[in-house]
Amino acid sequence: MHDPSLLTMIVGLFAMTGPIAALPVYISATEGQSKEDQRETTYIIAITFIIFCFVALFAGTEVLKLFGVREAGLRAAGMGIIATIGWDMLNAPTVISKSKPKGKNAAANKHKDIHHMASNTHIEQADDDGKKAPAPSEVGIMPLGFPLYAGPGVISVIISWSSLSSHIYERASLAILVNAAIIIILNFLANPISRLVGPQGLLITEKVFGLIVLAIAVTGIADALLILFPGLAGFGF
Repeated sequence: MHDPSLLTMIVGLFAMTGPIAALPVYISATEGQSKEDQRETTYIIAITFIIFCFVALFAGTEVLKLFGVREAGLRAAGMGIIATIGWDMLNAPTVISKSKPKGKNAAANKHKDIHHMASNTHIEQADDDGKKAPAPSEVGIMPLGFPLYAGPGVISVIISWSSLSSHIYERASLAILVNAAIIIILNFLANPISRLVGPQGLLITEKVFGLIVLAIAVTGIADALLILFPGLAGFGF
């Protein structure tokens, strides 16, 4: 298995994170917050993302080795997780909005929930009855920082990187920081981007990311299988 380039790592992590497709969830979770609180929430998301990614990069492989997991087996399993997430991104809407009656006057008072399929992140929107907006720390760490952005797929691909060689840490760290910066920029521009792209544009973006993620997973699984089962090389793998 060869070490991926910095550009490949940045693009792969960007596809796994899907920050554009996640914008409706971010907007819903920060509903009612002031501009200052929204900025603070964004910074908390980025910090949470960086922490989870760095822990996966520098400690994930060693922790799994304690359980006797081979590096190639770890990569195959991680890519399997990524494949299921990519498949969900390809076959599910970016966001499913469900309106359900809430309160005594159910006919007039509709309560909307938003569910992000790829990360299985559920957000309950603030009601229009004066409900206090969530504090940045209440939504910035969970569910936005984790699992929306630093979800199982992101953690799996980073651990698979760390299992390749010790020379990859610098590139992986830079790819993580670049994607954290992208998350900050996109979240700062969440409302205008969502209005410009629209629901259908976000749906198309999610599906394109899903195709990239699925391709990354298939390539990773094939590479890992060649190490676990060298005889497969004779069959043209």
